[in-house]
Amino acid sequence: MNEWSEAEQHVERAHEHYEAGRWDDAESELREALSLNPFQAEWHFNLALTLEAAGRFKDAVRTLRDVVELAPDDSAALLMLGVNLLRADEPAEALTWLRKAQTVEPAKAEAYIHQIEACSRLNDHENAEQMFYLALLCDEHGAAAHANMAESLLARGEPERALVCLREALNLDRTMLRLSARMGTAHVMLGRQDRARECFLRELRENPGDVDTLLELGRLLLDMNRATEAGEKFRRVLELEGDNADAHFHLGELAQKQHRLGEALSSLAPGVAALCEA
Repeated sequence: MNEWSEAEQHVERAHEHYEAGRWDDAESELREALSLNPFQAEWHFNLALTLEAAGRFKDAVRTLRDVVELAPDDSAALLMLGVNLLRADEPAEALTWLRKAQTVEPAKAEAYIHQIEACSRLNDHENAEQMFYLALLCDEHGAAAHANMAESLLARGEPERALVCLREALNLDRTMLRLSARMGTAHVMLGRQDRARECFLRELRENPGDVDTLLELGRLLLDMNRATEAGEKFRRVLELEGDNADAHFHLGELAQKQHRLGEALSSLAPGVAALCEA
């Protein structure tokens, strides 16, 4: 068997592992294939997809740099590099690659949609709004564009406008997660505690393991003097993420308010340690 045929067999097995969700095995097969032929941009791209699926965004970024070196006009790779840089908390560099993807395929909405997020995270809300309208020109009914624009509006303290965007996103795509939660955040900002609570609970019915929503609801319940319910939410977070610093901190804070000092210390200690490590 020649090296080309052997490499292709590794790629075929990688595809089977990927479809079955066996990310480590898929990665191993693709690296074997690339060791035999490192000049296949498509195989590097498949490796990046695998790393992204495994939540290894920084590793995916490194692999995608190889893709764009081999295929500099590959719009999918440029877009994916920008998205993974966002997930790796590098919005400034993400913006550079998203703009390159936009240049290659200016009629597609995805690059504009992700630029809304990048600009928002860089506190460049004027450009975030510009990207929003450009995205709508490509896809006037874009749920993701409305959802990302809502994040920008929340960040700049405009919850009423954010609610308009979130309602439109929900109308367009009822399967999109965290829309109800973001509505809850907007209602909190507007002082509408009961409506916020309803939104958070609606989100948790659809997505019961969402840690961010559980934390937001717990904090709201503390503000509403519903300490027992708040404690339940924070303990649920710790069932999902045992080292979650916010949940430990809030449980310690709650115990302190209830004069349970021993429990307060035991809860606060892991939270403080996690924050120091971060």
